[in-house]
Amino acid sequence: MLLEKPVFKMYVKDGCPYCDKARDIILKELKTSLHLIDITEQKDLQELIIADTNQKTVPVIYLGSEFIGGCDALVELCDSGDIEKMVLREENNILKAEITRLRRSI
Repeated sequence: MLLEKPVFKMYVKDGCPYCDKARDIILKELKTSLHLIDITEQKDLQELIIADTNQKTVPVIYLGSEFIGGCDALVELCDSGDIEKMVLREENNILKAEITRLRRSI
């Protein structure tokens, strides 16, 4: 089943090793869904992200609608074990929304 809403959303730039590391953690270690948004050439979007999060470096990582920080914050959450519960909670929210959508379509 392909869900429309990913668990993670991440703003990245080309050639960023921290973006690559965070992507690998999300996809290979956590084995969950990710939507990447390349902001390499999008100065206006970069400024909006900074204004919204106060994060001036990439990656800018969201778990669901919650801003969690950059690569270091993701690594800290993984090391503490907290990320697993957060991912499960978000996956559960996505599945509930999908079930509701499917019920309405019947």
